[in-house]
Amino acid sequence: MLAFCVMVVCLVATLGVTAANLRLTYVTDSNGARQVLVTDAAASPAQVMHLSGIRSEEGDEVYYTAFSGNLASLNIERAFSVSITADGQEYPVKLVYGTVADALERAGITLEGDDYTEPALDHIVTAGSKIVVHRVDYEERVETQAIPYDTQYVYTSLYFRNTGRTTTMQHGAAGQQTVTTRDRYVDGELENSTVVDTTTTVEPTDHVIKTYGAGAPVSPLTGADGTTNAPTSYSKVLTGKATGYYSRGGKGSSGLGLGYGTVAVDPDVIPYGTKLYITSTDGKFVYGYAVATDTGIAVQKGQILVDLFYETYAESVINGAIQVNVYVVD
Repeated sequence: MLAFCVMVVCLVATLGVTAANLRLTYVTDSNGARQVLVTDAAASPAQVMHLSGIRSEEGDEVYYTAFSGNLASLNIERAFSVSITADGQEYPVKLVYGTVADALERAGITLEGDDYTEPALDHIVTAGSKIVVHRVDYEERVETQAIPYDTQYVYTSLYFRNTGRTTTMQHGAAGQQTVTTRDRYVDGELENSTVVDTTTTVEPTDHVIKTYGAGAPVSPLTGADGTTNAPTSYSKVLTGKATGYYSRGGKGSSGLGLGYGTVAVDPDVIPYGTKLYITSTDGKFVYGYAVATDTGIAVQKGQILVDLFYETYAESVINGAIQVNVYVVD
């Protein structure tokens, strides 16, 4: 009887030790495969997979967790295929979960500069996703281009006798500029062009034409109000004949310079330095504001009241003889 009891105790002890060395493992995969295995507690995940007959493939993720009480789970997440097109080639990759960026990393594809993908890098990929890598390159080109000149018009009432008359004061000339354009190429195809710099190397010269303008003064001088408008106050008005003259000399008899807006007078009648405003008695011609700076035989003899200075001989001839009112404004 004692021997039987000893045998039972030994058997129970042996079964306890055996159970302690066993592990119950649940094996699954994301495709629905299921198995339950009893293995040695020291069995590795690879041994468990070998015993189960379930194999992992490229890109699959294996998750093994051992719990207390001799229980464990082994789950295989099956990878799906993603197609990447880059540099004219197809790159198939497999992954369980991730973004476009993860797929590119798996394929060993890198982006440089402004390269981009469709879909975007942070897009979550799924089974069958197709990714396209677009390569972006830039080229700069420099061209020389002409700058067209502008046409400026100078208006004068001097042409009141022939309002269709025009005079070219300056011939226009085109300028030059260098234009730097950046071309953007996507996958070797020109997508767009952007001008990134324009540098003028030669300034254009305006084409200047003098033409008739009703009431437009010959002189650029201005009155007290800062405009070429007729004065609102003056000390007296002298009426007489005006002619035009041209001189290559730079100064008048007073020592003051000559130019549009300077006139020759009899200094005994109109002192040098006097500011005047001159217009024809019929208002068709306006010489405008002027300064008495010169004299001449005709004005000193009283044959004319004022001689109006012009910067070209042709204009002095056009002036001819005009009956004018001379307003003394100071």
